[in-house]
Amino acid sequence: MSAMTPAIEQFHTATPQLSIIVATWNAARTFERCLKSIDEQSFTNWELLIADGASTDGTVDLIRKHESHIAWWQSKKDGGIYDAWNQALTHAQGEYVCFLGADDAWADSDALARLITAARTQEYDLVTSQGLIFDPATSKEMHYGSAWNYRRIGRHMVVCHPGLLHRRSLFERYGSFNTQYRIAGDLDFLLRLPVETRAIHLDVTSVLIEAAGISRKNVLARLREQREILARCKRYGTFRAYLCWLDKLWRYPIARLFNISH
Repeated sequence: MSAMTPAIEQFHTATPQLSIIVATWNAARTFERCLKSIDEQSFTNWELLIADGASTDGTVDLIRKHESHIAWWQSKKDGGIYDAWNQALTHAQGEYVCFLGADDAWADSDALARLITAARTQEYDLVTSQGLIFDPATSKEMHYGSAWNYRRIGRHMVVCHPGLLHRRSLFERYGSFNTQYRIAGDLDFLLRLPVETRAIHLDVTSVLIEAAGISRKNVLARLREQREILARCKRYGTFRAYLCWLDKLWRYPIARLFNISH
C-alpha cells in the first residue's frame, strides 16, 4: 500500500530545504513522539517522508493521522532500514537530508533551526551534533557524537547519525545505502565520503534516542558488520579491520560498565 493525496502533492509546490526521512515497522509505541517533535519545530521549511515496512500494530493509523504534514509515505514490505531509506530518498526534494528512527525525537523545538543555520554559513556537506541515548527502563543516559573526522571514521563511529544533515547531492555523487547491510549501512556510506568533505559540528544535543534500535540491541552483530565494512574499504582492508574489531571487543564491556560511548 502507498499513499499520496492531492493535499499532500501540494506540499511539493515549494522546494523544501530539508527532507526528514523516517523508516518504521511496528513502531506505534514511540512513533507519535517522533512525529510530534517534528511538527513542533520552529524551522518549518522541511518535508517528511515515511517508509513503513508493512506495520500491523497501528503505525499506519498514526501516519494517516499526521498525513497533512507528510510529503510522501508508503507501507509495504521492504528489505530493511537501508532499503526503506533508499526508497524514500528517491522522493526527497530537500537540499539537505536527515534520518530519524521511529523511536527518536528532536531534543527541543529549535533543534532544526540551529542545524540549518549552521548549514547555511558555508554550504557544508555535513552538519553534525550530539545525540542523547536514554533507556526508559533504567533511566540511564549517555551523550554521543563528535565532529566529522575523515581519518577516525571507521575506527569509531565518530558522528551521531540520527539527525545528521547530509547534503542531498552526496547521495547522487557517492550512491545510496548498501542494502546488504542490516545495522551499519550508515557507516558504509560515510566511509565513501572524501577527505575534502566540508563539515561543521554543533556541540549541542539535537536528538533524543531511545535505547531500543537494532544497532543498540545487537552490539556483537553490529561489530561484525562494521568489521566486514572496514575489510571492504580500501582505506582499511582486512588486517586493519580485524584490529579495529578486536579493539572494540575488549573496550565494549568497559564502556557499558561505565555508561560511555562505544
